[in-house]
This record gives sequence, C-alpha cells and structure tokens, in this order.
Amino acid sequence: MATPRGYTTFEQFIKFATDASGLERTFRLFQALLQILAFNATARSLTFSLLTFLLPLFLPNTTVTTNTSAETYIPLFLALRARFASGRRFLRLFRFLEAFHSAWALYYTSSPTAAHRPAEAWLDVFARAFNGLYLLLESATFPGAALGTDVWAVGTRRVLDVEAQRLWFLALLCGAGGGAVRLWKTGGVVKEEVAGEKAKAGVVGEKAKKRREAAREAKSKYRRVARRFVADVLDLAVPGSVIEVFSVEQGTVGLAMFGSTVLTGLEVWERCGRELAAAAATAVKTRAG
Repeated sequence: MATPRGYTTFEQFIKFATDASGLERTFRLFQALLQILAFNATARSLTFSLLTFLLPLFLPNTTVTTNTSAETYIPLFLALRARFASGRRFLRLFRFLEAFHSAWALYYTSSPTAAHRPAEAWLDVFARAFNGLYLLLESATFPGAALGTDVWAVGTRRVLDVEAQRLWFLALLCGAGGGAVRLWKTGGVVKEEVAGEKAKAGVVGEKAKKRREAAREAKSKYRRVARRFVADVLDLAVPGSVIEVFSVEQGTVGLAMFGSTVLTGLEVWERCGRELAAAAATAVKTRAG
C-alpha cells in the first residue's frame, strides 16, 4: 500500500537488504553481536538465559539443557564471526577504488586553490586517502582469505593486516577531526537559524516559511554530522586495539563496533529511502505526463 512518502517501510527494508552497503552493514552488525557474545561474559549469560526461557514458549517440544555452560558456545560464536567478516571482505573487494576516486574528486572540488581550502576539507581528503590505502592492503590479502590458505610469505600476512589497521586508524582520526570542525561550524549556523526561526514565530509569509525550512535543514545537517562523528570515534576502538594504541577488551570493542554500525547503517537506510522517494516521484511524473 502506498504511503504519502511514496514507499512503505517494507520496500525500504528490501532496498536496504539488497544494497551492497546495506548488506555489508548487516553483516557487520551480526559480526559485532557475535564478538560481544564471545568476549563479554555478562552478555553471553543474559542471552543464554533468555534463550532457555523463550525457546520452550515458541517451541513447546524443545528440550533445553540447563546444565550446559554458555562458554561452550564461544568457539561457535568466533567461527560465525569469522564467516561474517569474510563475507564483508567480498563486498569490499574493490572499495579502495571508490575511496581513492572520492579523495581525488574532493581535492579538486572543495576549492580551486589549497590556500582557500578549509581545514575540514583537507581532513576529509586525508581520511578518504588513508581509507583507500587501508582497503587496498585488505584487498591484497583477499586471495588468501578466499582460497582458505595464506598466499604470502610467513609473517607477511600479519604485517599487512596490522599496517592496514594502522591506516584505517589514521582515516578514522582524520574523519573524526573533520567531523569535529564541521560540528563546530554547523553548530553556529544552527544557533543563527533557530534564533531567526524564533524571531519569525507566528509570522505568516514566504520569508518566514523559508526561515523555518532553513532551520529544519540546519538541524538535520547537524544531526547527520554528529552521527558520523560519533561513529568514527567509536570505530577508533577497532583498529586502535589491534595496533595497541588503546588497551581495550574485545567485548568492549564489539560494543563500540555495534554502536558505530547502527549509526552508519542509518545513513544507508536513509539513502535507500531517498532513492525510493525519487523513484516514486519520477513514476508519478511519468504517469502524469
């Protein structure tokens, strides 16, 4: 059934689940949950207790063994986590090309001269360039992951993995830095627009309407920037624990990974909604024409 926005939530879910980025975010969410279960004893115990309570309700003929320790399933959780991680690598195989192209395009479109390029633009260029290098090194180890055997010399695979994580850490650091600068600048714009909106409160007219729309757009942009900033900060725990910048337990890393995946997944979800809305608007114009 059509909705005022032109598509249903189920249609948006289908678009998200069949989108490469949406599927990769879904796999990452499962990977994060499995990491939490494998390394966080509290989460594992709560999940196990919940399952032993719910299974008999939905499957009355199921016999639940209560004397089985939750730790017994840790190898299963780790194996499943590795499978989801491998699946994500297939989806990211050529993403380094996208990252390099994005950095190149941003460098030449942010400003005609370096002197006029803002700090956040430089940080975004470096973030995407470092991310491209990280994805390139990850793709270099893909043949071994796909074949199930290491095609590199002894120890080389470990070096490539660690250096890839180091590059990803630098990409996230630059991304978070650019996000912080953008938050500071956007926050000032939001204050101005909100003040203007309050001044025009109760006023009817085209200017007042545009002011209210500008205030809503500024708030929406601020939320998007803040969401990306928080996601980058949370993700720092993942490569940071590998290159030993942070001393973080793997269960905590899983929690940070879960949070950042939800936040970045929302970006993909909203993009899918915009694409469906655009397709619906085009279809309406075609029928009207």
